Amino acid sequence: MSTSLRTLEFFGMQAHAMLQDLNQTFPPTNPNPEMTMEQIMYRSGQRSVVEWIAARLEDTNNEPV
Repeated sequence: MSTSLRTLEFFGMQAHAMLQDLNQTFPPTNPNPEMTMEQIMYRSGQRSVVEWIAARLEDTNNEPV
């Protein structure tokens, strides 16, 4: 299944503004000794989605029109 980021714009959100919000909400963090393995894995999963969206935006911006 392919996801088009242009679909996000259709629903009234600019993809770059959304990415900026996601980066602020789910910033890259380093695990610390107080965190459980579940917390580390959960935050890593959140961040991996943000990075995937950023990569898709970059790919979309580099496609020929």
